Amino acid sequence: MATPRRLVPEAILNAVSENLAVARRWVELYNDRGDVAEFLSLLDPEVVLQTPGGPRLRGHDEARDWFEKEFESVQSHIIPDRFVEEGDVVAGLGRTEVRWLESGEIAREFESAGVFWFREGKIVRWRPFETHDAALKAAGLAA
Repeated sequence: MATPRRLVPEAILNAVSENLAVARRWVELYNDRGDVAEFLSLLDPEVVLQTPGGPRLRGHDEARDWFEKEFESVQSHIIPDRFVEEGDVVAGLGRTEVRWLESGEIAREFESAGVFWFREGKIVRWRPFETHDAALKAAGLAA
C-alpha cells in the first residue's frame, strides 16, 4: 500500500519522514555550499543530478565537483515553501532567488521546484523544474 500524500509547510517540518528530512537537508547544504562530505552522504553512489540549465551529473565525483564549483557573479538559493511526499518521491516546491555576489541584491527571483527520488534513504536522482505543476506531474504527484 502506498504511503499517503502529505503536504508539509516549511514551518512544521519537525516530525517528518526520513526522505523529507534528507530532501530538506539537501536544500540547506545546496544553499550554504559548506560541507561537501555531508552533501555526498545524502546521495546514493549512483546518483544522477540534472543541474539547472546544465549537464546531467552522475556519481559522487561529478556531484562533488558541481557542489564545490565557485560562483562567478551570482549565487542561487532555493527557498522551499512546502514539500509533497509519496513513497520514495519528494517534491520541493518554492522559488529560487539569484543574488549578485558583489552587492547581495536580488538579480532574479522565480518559481521553482525540485524532485528527489530515493532508494533506501539516499537520493538516487534529483531534477529541477521551472514550475510546481511540472515537478508534481514528473513525480507522479499531480492531482
